[in-house]
Amino acid sequence: MIKLPFDIELMNGRGVPTVFHIRRATPEDIDYVMELQQTIVDHLDNKDLYATFTYEESLDALETDYCYIAFAENGELAGYSVLIANTTPDKDKNYGHHFDYDDEHLSRTASLDLTMVTPKYRGHGLQRLFNKIRIGQAIELGATEGLTSISPENPYSYNNFLILNFEIVDRRKLYGGKDRYLLRKVF
Repeated sequence: MIKLPFDIELMNGRGVPTVFHIRRATPEDIDYVMELQQTIVDHLDNKDLYATFTYEESLDALETDYCYIAFAENGELAGYSVLIANTTPDKDKNYGHHFDYDDEHLSRTASLDLTMVTPKYRGHGLQRLFNKIRIGQAIELGATEGLTSISPENPYSYNNFLILNFEIVDRRKLYGGKDRYLLRKVF
């Protein structure tokens, strides 16, 4: 498990380093989360790549889930990520319900729900770092598998999971009819 908070230097594809401060997000970060979501949506050519969350849904995640936030060394918001732990009592939030997992199986399944990285800081490996943090946290909480959903039109995101040995196990319509892969990794 990676201990939070921490600072890490990551290089983009052009070899330019940036130091990021990563910490657990709190409900006080709700404005950052909503601002980042709007920035992400504003920069998408294909709006189906991302399923937006309401203020209330985002605040609920900050209050009940494991959320992580990254700031660049200059103080700019760089990214945000959510783990719906196997200990979360809301069964509908756990992606295992898409496979009709029983309560015992759900209690061992964590959902790597969302990662957003602002366009300015894409290519530094923040999504992969967030994935490693979330997987470590899930394992520490007793999860034996992780699930996530990603648009088939978003190869950057699903490749970041495939590199970590997730496998595509299903394809279906989620989030009001958006095409999604469901990926799984057994820990």
